[in-house]
Amino acid sequence: MLRMLTRDVKTSGVCKMTTATDCTELQKYISHSDVYPIYPDKSEVKVYCDMTTDGGGWTIIQRRLDGTVNFQRSWKDCENGFGNVDSEYWLGNKHIHSLTSSGKYELRIDLTDLSNTKKYAVYKTFIIGDAASKYKLTVGEYSGNAGDQMTYHNGMKFSSTDQGNDEAGGSCVDIHGPWWHKSCCYSALNRKLNINLYWRTFSSNAAKTSVMMIRKL
Repeated sequence: MLRMLTRDVKTSGVCKMTTATDCTELQKYISHSDVYPIYPDKSEVKVYCDMTTDGGGWTIIQRRLDGTVNFQRSWKDCENGFGNVDSEYWLGNKHIHSLTSSGKYELRIDLTDLSNTKKYAVYKTFIIGDAASKYKLTVGEYSGNAGDQMTYHNGMKFSSTDQGNDEAGGSCVDIHGPWWHKSCCYSALNRKLNINLYWRTFSSNAAKTSVMMIRKL
């Protein structure tokens, strides 16, 4: 059955149905950036696949564009995911864990600063732990031109509006939004957009937009 469906995908150029775990796998059959279903833990999850940036095959796990989606969310929301997959959304910690525990993944973050200059950061190591670890972040091996503002958060647990796991008494989320806060942050891309996204090396420490995407190596 899968072989027949795969053949249909190759022939039509449309991803009707596969058991692909991520956009890297879907890229074998499609080349158009769009919303597609993936199966990171055997259940269907819809994601936006970027098939053009730096060779494509990226699964977008976070996107901030215009503030239309509230990112000041609870543990359950951050775990399961929320937002609009066509625009602003958070994929969900449990899904990001499923993906990054299935093989070696890299993280790419594309940012726009307050002067509308586009910059990026790439991390060749990116792993999100399971729920028992509080979705602990493992990140490293930086390259890019945005500045390395994620390594500071390496080894930290995730914090949400109803569960503060930072080293500042659980207060970081109130200002900086759900994130892998330490004390508090060098980056905070789930912050409220009306006070700008936080990226420490940018002018005024602020970014206007962000896209976080992962790709299997």
